[in-house]
Amino acid sequence: MSDNFVTVTKRGRPPKGERPMSDSERKRAQRTRDRRAAIDAIGDEQNASLRALLAILTRLEKSEPARLSAQRAWAEIGRRYGFVSVTKDKQRTEKTPSGYNE
Repeated sequence: MSDNFVTVTKRGRPPKGERPMSDSERKRAQRTRDRRAAIDAIGDEQNASLRALLAILTRLEKSEPARLSAQRAWAEIGRRYGFVSVTKDKQRTEKTPSGYNE
């Protein structure tokens, strides 16, 4: 009999660094990426992800520039999903469909 041992490696992507990330480290990295994406989305709302646009909306009451950025983010969300109409000369918000009849 031969004493040759074969090591079987695990399938999937190898860990970055010495060991795999723990759950809390992975979540911390995700939050950091989300914050970075939200910061990068300010001023470039057309190319931002929905998650980044929603993060911009949470900063609504921080300052005047944040309010204007949130307004642009809301207009972009509305443009993507068809409930806000944006014209060239003036941004206009149409009536949002709701279940309440007034």
